[in-house]
Amino acid sequence: MIKLIRSMLYRATHDIFFYIAIGACIIFSLLIISLLGSKMKNHVPSVYDENVTVEFEKEDALNAGKHYIAGDIFVHNVPGKDILYKDSMNNLSTVNTITAFAGIVLLIIHVLYDVIFFGEMYSKGAIRNMIAAGAGKRKVFLSSLVINAVLLFVFSLIGILSMAAYALVNRLYPIIYFPSFAVLFLAEFLVGFVISSLAVLVVFLVQRPLKALLVMVVLVVVYGMVGNTMMEAAAFDSKYLVNITSYQAFFSKAKESDSGFEWYSPVNGFNLYSVRKADGTLYSDFMTDKPNPEYSGDAKVALARIIWRMNIGMIPMEVIVWGQYPIYRDGVLFRYIAVSAVYIIILTAAGCVAVKRRNII
Repeated sequence: MIKLIRSMLYRATHDIFFYIAIGACIIFSLLIISLLGSKMKNHVPSVYDENVTVEFEKEDALNAGKHYIAGDIFVHNVPGKDILYKDSMNNLSTVNTITAFAGIVLLIIHVLYDVIFFGEMYSKGAIRNMIAAGAGKRKVFLSSLVINAVLLFVFSLIGILSMAAYALVNRLYPIIYFPSFAVLFLAEFLVGFVISSLAVLVVFLVQRPLKALLVMVVLVVVYGMVGNTMMEAAAFDSKYLVNITSYQAFFSKAKESDSGFEWYSPVNGFNLYSVRKADGTLYSDFMTDKPNPEYSGDAKVALARIIWRMNIGMIPMEVIVWGQYPIYRDGVLFRYIAVSAVYIIILTAAGCVAVKRRNII
């Protein structure tokens, strides 16, 4: 199998499409950070106090992550206290958005490259020759998955290095808490590996690049339709109505008088209207005793939550909405790692069985 991997890697690195894909990764990564990173500036006056200068390179990334809350519109971060300025929150939010969008774009480039590369190996008879030379179908498929993982890592690394170089040249100081960022990268890599491995399997089954691309498009459309109808909305249904006025008033008052909380909405409990102290204990709940007329029922909500937790495609939205530190601290990123690992095992096993029975033409 080592010889197969070396052969495929040699073929990939000596193919013009490989360098076109690398160029696309660099161009789109730079485009994303140049467009979305316009808010990431350094030494800027605070939006709350023009006499105070915010210096992002001096911010504590862990502290910023703890105080991050999606949609911070009800509160004013107080100068001189442990709570950071809104400028810093915008910086943190921008990093999350760039990471999510870059992950999506790089994955699209990688999947397209997979379809072209492995499709050409079929159309030019390379896979047929490997099998004729004595390599088993399963070994060829497993070698392809290994190459898929290597190429995904290379494309992802090139994208990250391109954005890092842009930030260095333009003297941007993105606020990044590296432990959570490292886990986020691992989670995104495994999610990307699941999706791109599915593309490899589709190529092996249909054996034509164009047909494989059409199948992937159909799968994405179906996946999106299912996700929009059930996975997100029903999973967050509240059984009781929420007192929005009390919710907003509490946050406005509490932020001005106390910095002893990690300011974000809990992710894992699906209850958006609770506040937890730093030790994890529940502080306040804004649910009323009035039933929500739009609640779809315990059984449907429970099923939706199970499906939502298995929905690895939700990771970009969660990173943008919640932020990488909250979903890291609450174990949501580890959920993506665990679920993706299970999918990889299932996909690999199913692929070996399907490819073994497929005629290689």
